[in-house]
Amino acid sequence: MKLLTIFYMLNATLLLLHEIESAYEKEWEILKIPGKITVFLILHVPIILLIFYGLLEIEKQSAQGLRLGIIMGAAGIIPFLVHKIFVKRKDHFNLLISNILIYSNIVTGIVTIILSARLIA
Repeated sequence: MKLLTIFYMLNATLLLLHEIESAYEKEWEILKIPGKITVFLILHVPIILLIFYGLLEIEKQSAQGLRLGIIMGAAGIIPFLVHKIFVKRKDHFNLLISNILIYSNIVTGIVTIILSARLIA
């Protein structure tokens, strides 16, 4: 298994764990998403499919996969930006496990971006 594939999988796993926690935290209320849990879940269908498709393409190191690696790497940084910078709430996403997920996701996201970009260049 290639190093990029490993970091993509780690990044995707952390993103999915964060999304599980997001359901627990009722993120649709925090982000004011209409339709509550129903729309929140429906929005995740294409995201999860894209994550799985990206893994297949990353393993082949196709041009599409490398682009998805950069996109998914950037997605690993988004929970930090949303919950620690832009929509900061002291009563949400502040458990120890929340912070471990969010800060670990930054690391795996950045490494995924770097490895993908190096292979594109």
